[in-house]
Amino acid sequence: MADENVPIHHLGNRYRLIHQVGKGGMALVYEAYDQMLERPVAIKLLRQDFSEIQGFRDRFKQEAKSAANLTHPNIVTVHDFGIDPHGIFIVMEFMVGKDLKFRIRENGFYSANEGIPLMIQACNALGYAHRAGIIHCDVKPQNMIVSDDHRLKITDFGIARALSSINDENKPDVIWGSPQYLSPEQALGEQPSPASDVYSLGVVMYEMFTGKLPFNAKTTDELIQLHQTQPPIPPRQINPECPPELEQIILKILS
Repeated sequence: MADENVPIHHLGNRYRLIHQVGKGGMALVYEAYDQMLERPVAIKLLRQDFSEIQGFRDRFKQEAKSAANLTHPNIVTVHDFGIDPHGIFIVMEFMVGKDLKFRIRENGFYSANEGIPLMIQACNALGYAHRAGIIHCDVKPQNMIVSDDHRLKITDFGIARALSSINDENKPDVIWGSPQYLSPEQALGEQPSPASDVYSLGVVMYEMFTGKLPFNAKTTDELIQLHQTQPPIPPRQINPECPPELEQIILKILS
């Protein structure tokens, strides 16, 4: 990853970085300013060593182009892709809001009246992408931005799929996708499908309406085993206010 202790002021001779707003194992996220089009943007700067991996640049460019073709009110728009001495980066629409993970921690859990409209928006976004032949591969609340007026947008389309193209010898310590939200088939190393995204969305829904993840374990292997073999505790046992019909939907998705 680009060294976050070394200040980066510009990328691609076009984007002025304002400040870092997020950090993950694969990338740093910045609020930035597009000096050519004079608008705020968000930039995800990938780990610097990824740009040195054979074939990864082309795969990432391909996935970024596919994601840029997605035009939907519940999907964060991809504006640009670039390669800089600091690494590979992707430029996206800047959305004012907080990610759904933060919102869940803030609220404890969502009521049905508050949460169902947000999940409908997420379903609309994923359905649109799937019809366009694009699978997200890393659906999780951290990749869902919720504005103060309750608009939800999914971000990072194509990024997890591009990262999964890196050869196994280059990623011995990395699982593509987030283990807490990973579908059983992804955990087995199988090709993800639209159903994989739906399963991950089911995990998000469980967490959203209970305030808890369906499974917890000390190790990633144990967590994956639980997803593959165990049914979760019914949501109404944790949150009795969860409507029975909603509980049935969540359990069906996770079955």
